[in-house]
Amino acid sequence: MLLRRSGKVGSYQGRWAGVSGYLEEGEDPLERARIEIQEEVGLNSAQASCVRAGETLRAFDEEKDTVWIVHPFLFELHERDLRLDWEHTESRWIEPDDLASFETVPKLKEAFERVRWNLEATASVLPSVLRSVSELAGDRVHGASILGRRSIEVLAQVARVSNANSINELFGNLLAVTLELRKAQPSMATIRNLTGRFLYGVEAARQTATSVNQFREMIASLGQRTVADAEAGAEDASRNSVAILPEEGYVLTHSYSSTVRRALELAVKGRRNLTVYVTESSPGLEGKQLAKDLIGIGVPVRLIADSAVSAVTSDLDIVLVGADSVLADGSVINKIGTRKIGTLAKEENIPFCVICESTKFSTLDFVGEPVHIEETLFDLTPSEYVSTIVTESGSIEPREVEQQIRKMLSQVYP
Repeated sequence: MLLRRSGKVGSYQGRWAGVSGYLEEGEDPLERARIEIQEEVGLNSAQASCVRAGETLRAFDEEKDTVWIVHPFLFELHERDLRLDWEHTESRWIEPDDLASFETVPKLKEAFERVRWNLEATASVLPSVLRSVSELAGDRVHGASILGRRSIEVLAQVARVSNANSINELFGNLLAVTLELRKAQPSMATIRNLTGRFLYGVEAARQTATSVNQFREMIASLGQRTVADAEAGAEDASRNSVAILPEEGYVLTHSYSSTVRRALELAVKGRRNLTVYVTESSPGLEGKQLAKDLIGIGVPVRLIADSAVSAVTSDLDIVLVGADSVLADGSVINKIGTRKIGTLAKEENIPFCVICESTKFSTLDFVGEPVHIEETLFDLTPSEYVSTIVTESGSIEPREVEQQIRKMLSQVYP
């Protein structure tokens, strides 16, 4: 059921919407939903029963520069004798697949899809996929770039193993697993962004696919393209980073970053005379593996304990690290110990540079959702410690991250 908003409401006049309302501080969303149904269409709790609640969605409206926090509920009506109040001028019953053809309030279709299917039950019938999600959640070896690409491979797996009989059922499978993937490594923005970008493309494919088998093929192709684009973005970020490295001197890095490793490899192959200090990076000691890999590709390395960073700052020309996520203000989430290095670099006036693809920019943080940081593994380096961020498009200042995120959101399924 769609309702056309009247000219008397404060926003989105003339657009189609569902029943909706504003939450007061501390108010129960379900109770507010029942009140709004009573007020807007004249049906009480006996006439409209709640089928299910969906996961909260944050919808960014670029035109109004507003983030709406939406709590979706699906109600079944036991009668259709509606009594509209002043907020709406007409109602219309439609098939769910026709929703995309209406001019609606922001992200109404996406909010409806959070409750259209029982996503929790959907995920449970894909045991092999859920095992893959669990493995990704427990991975403490690979970095955000690799796990982001792995998340797309998991979604491609859904298309292969799902026994969905329709295009919409298969899309529901993908959405259910996407929501599980986003919980798997909550500090890694690249998983949310890549799965959002992938689903954005899948949604477009859903509109043109003529059969579920064709849709499966389109998903597989889109998955391969998304992974390839992500790999190319990481490579371009590494290549762009070579320009900020000195012709000769000392570089400090912390933890294991595949983009940092590649940047140093390219620099040395380009005859930069560099020596790299690599911290052991406790806990986990990922730095030892990075040091081994760098030595294997001909990069001069000095492996040091984390506690020895202050003793070598007088040698350093630049600090170069990767990132698990970059927040909207340019702050960086990375392996624990990064903040301490950033503090020392600022005190000693040493450039502190971050390499990452723009898919690591946290859209979650931008829309106001709390960002989880597992403090035993990660820490937050404030933006004022960061000299520059190098992406696949080139170098930007930390204050420019928010604008990049705004552009990204237009092509990311929320």
